[in-house]
Amino acid sequence: PPGEKAFPPQEPTPLPFAEPPAVEFPMDCLTPKLRGAAEAIVRKTQGPAGIAAQSVLSVASLAVASRTKVETLGSASNATAAFITIALSGERKSAADKIAKTGIDRVIMRLREEHKVKMMAYKSASASVGKGEERPSEPVCPSFLVTEPTIEGAFKTIATGTGFLGWFTDEAASFFGGHSMSKDQRAKTSGIMSKFWDGDYFFRPRASQDGDGYVPPTATTINLMFQPTLVRDTYGDEFLIGQGLLARMLPCWPESNMGNRKYRRASPEDEAAAALFHDEIEMHLTTTLGDSTERLLSLSEEALVKCSEFHDKVEETLKRGGWAADISGFASKAPEHACRLAAIMTLYEDREAVKVSGEVMEAACGLVKYCLRQYKYLCIAATNETEVAHAQSLLDWLRRNLNPGEAFATDKILQFGPVNTRRAKALDRALGILQQYGWVGELPSGTKIDGKKRRKAFKLESVRSFV
Repeated sequence: PPGEKAFPPQEPTPLPFAEPPAVEFPMDCLTPKLRGAAEAIVRKTQGPAGIAAQSVLSVASLAVASRTKVETLGSASNATAAFITIALSGERKSAADKIAKTGIDRVIMRLREEHKVKMMAYKSASASVGKGEERPSEPVCPSFLVTEPTIEGAFKTIATGTGFLGWFTDEAASFFGGHSMSKDQRAKTSGIMSKFWDGDYFFRPRASQDGDGYVPPTATTINLMFQPTLVRDTYGDEFLIGQGLLARMLPCWPESNMGNRKYRRASPEDEAAAALFHDEIEMHLTTTLGDSTERLLSLSEEALVKCSEFHDKVEETLKRGGWAADISGFASKAPEHACRLAAIMTLYEDREAVKVSGEVMEAACGLVKYCLRQYKYLCIAATNETEVAHAQSLLDWLRRNLNPGEAFATDKILQFGPVNTRRAKALDRALGILQQYGWVGELPSGTKIDGKKRRKAFKLESVRSFV
């Protein structure tokens, strides 16, 4: 760990958990229509595949799964799912999400226009009501989407009566750092969000509220996006981990694609694929709003076998000392996560489907396996000290600006290096970590660099064992 003295390795080794793992999102696990949409968004934005896939899956969840329960290995559960995506600023999170949500936005705008017409008719009718006559009821604009997520906003949305909820934001830091997750509110907020995911009803009595405060079961799709700086405050928070809120969300921290995104215009094929996704989402969501009938999607015998095998493999890892023993909250929900994803993918391919196939269940299990690795990685990364991330930034800068084996002094780093290492003490800590992991070697005092003798001099070590 940072701060502990250790003999430098013989060869450089990666800094522990300073960056997302170099593991590709398993796009081949998406069903054809969803994969086509996600890949088109990837090519249009040039962002990581995981961002596009999470956005597409969350939008599909809201549009096709909000009136559906799916059979699981236990009791039937809501088919909707919750997602967390972590990526740097500039990674095209907002761009991908905006493209994916276009069909939803169309429906919202249409509902608002229809509500304006109804309000004009209501005001006209109210103005003509005579004394003692019954006034008409004021129309309510159907609402199902919360984009600046707060618990109060969610309750106001539920009160419009659509029966389902979408909780989407590409700035989730405002949620985790806002009033809803303040010290006094976090237990209540976490509990309520967990009940949304579980499909439970609850009572929320208040002094100023009519009725008994009953909140009906509300199928909820969640898609939260935030930057890696929030990892320690979420996956490093014992309360959030212990309470189970994060265990209900499918995480993705994709490797950055920045530096590889040379400009190119979107192809007509990609524009057409995105447009098709927008049209299909608009159609599905309109159908979901118009038909409040709840349905049950069952598992085929093949799907049940695939899910049972997945359950047993995960269960083995939950033993004391097992791979998933320290992430048991998420791992124990892995089979249900798989059933929910399988339902979303099944319904998006065929809205009239009544069973999940074995092939789709196997693909859903593949997605959850990826999320299991991501969840564990995030929990470990959240234990890191901030200095490790700063050391990684310095290492990236050194490797961009120096050749392996090249000597350097600290003056250029203090002047031109990463922002977090431009103070002498912070730079010393970062260099110490890089020395510990074998990336930087210290040269004798008095070594000449740029024609000057240096009291402190270093060199960037060569990489032999990996790149």
